Amino acid sequence: MVSHNPTPCTCVTWGGMIKDIKRRDTANYQLCTSGNQRIVLWNLDPRTGEMVGERVITEGRGTMVRDFTGLAFSDDKETIYCATTSGDFALVNVKRRQLNTVVPACRLGILSLLCWPEGLVVGGGDGTVTTFDANMNDTCQVQLSGPVASLSFSPDKVEVIAGTSTGFVYRLRMDNLQSLLVCENHAAAVKRISFAPDASDRFATLSSDCTIRVWDSSDYSVLTTVTVRDAGEPNCLAYTLDFIITGWEDGRVRAHESDSGQFLWLIDQAHRAGVSALCLSNNERYIMTGGGEGDVRIWEMRSRELVSHLKEHTLPVTSLALYGDDIHALSCSRDRAFLCWDLRNERRLTSHVQRMGGINGIALSQDQTMVITVGQEKRLTCWDLRDHNPVKVTNLSSDMSDEALTVAISSSGKFVATGGTAQLLKLWDYATMELIASCEGHSGAINDLKFSPDDKQLVSVGADGIILVWNLYDV
Repeated sequence: MVSHNPTPCTCVTWGGMIKDIKRRDTANYQLCTSGNQRIVLWNLDPRTGEMVGERVITEGRGTMVRDFTGLAFSDDKETIYCATTSGDFALVNVKRRQLNTVVPACRLGILSLLCWPEGLVVGGGDGTVTTFDANMNDTCQVQLSGPVASLSFSPDKVEVIAGTSTGFVYRLRMDNLQSLLVCENHAAAVKRISFAPDASDRFATLSSDCTIRVWDSSDYSVLTTVTVRDAGEPNCLAYTLDFIITGWEDGRVRAHESDSGQFLWLIDQAHRAGVSALCLSNNERYIMTGGGEGDVRIWEMRSRELVSHLKEHTLPVTSLALYGDDIHALSCSRDRAFLCWDLRNERRLTSHVQRMGGINGIALSQDQTMVITVGQEKRLTCWDLRDHNPVKVTNLSSDMSDEALTVAISSSGKFVATGGTAQLLKLWDYATMELIASCEGHSGAINDLKFSPDDKQLVSVGADGIILVWNLYDV
């Protein structure tokens, strides 16, 4: 281990071989590090492992007080381009170990840069990609959606792939920087996923980056993108082919058109402590919402007026489920209870309490006779509403470390899927509650999952910002 200023080291890049006085390659490697507003060039002896560092001279230039975000050697390894948080880049002469000049490039800092024989490509925090010629004159610029966090050449260096921190990936032609959107994705944790009733060819997702996206299941392209501002954290989602309904931390319910993403309406102050759960009736005439204060409320769709207010939970409502008759409903909460409601008469029919911990998710079987819950108890629990005690309890993991955050039952009623903090999607046999498969893919907790209506696919979303589509085969 070698210790040398800069401390801490924020970026590092290899620079080929150390050159002798005649600029011929030697047997030692060179690399460059930066941090603490300093740049250090290193000489690495591969035989002994010894590293010797020499600081680049930047003193004497009052404007050169910079935090560096990236480093790149020129193709001939004679110059180092140093990106900075102030939106300019510095040119360092490798032979003299000295700063030559500073070139302005963008606003909000440089996040990425690439060297090529004809000059430099710079990606900025303001969403611009700018090309510079060998004389460091800017030749072309394009504006992309979001700060440009990454740049990469195609093998023939005719195109550049640019990725932004808002989840967009573009192809850019080097001659004119003409852009083509390749794909887009959420840039933060994905909270919810929803299929439209009887439609398996598209689904909607909701993310912590405050965007809603509708995806085409055939090629996984984005059909609609909706961005909601100043609403806090999104919590819940319901999707149909006509509209998208979402619940938010600011206590409002919002609706957007599915095809265009156009804003339709909102329900203001639906819940004082935020809308934590949401469910759309089968006839699409009313919305059932759950709040952070434990309330369950029913809203008429056309007028958005409050129809019913049910208050028995003492902690936030985590999930809701409706029966096919749109008269009876289930709600579960962090207060360890799930309740069955008669919505027409506005009264509770049954109450079941889990032994330990809150309930995170609830699912109703296709024949509407069984209820499955998961939660902090870290078990998969089956209930018959006519019996006070669980019918069957299955441990989610042998070491009791997997807390399931979501549960879903397939349309055929053959399978149950769970996902949670163990980052594993687990598929269970509904009849026996035996584990069929445990699938890896997520690098963060699985927040939600849904079967497609035709049961051919299962979609899971997680805190890692990933949407995974799993193919199902009934053998």
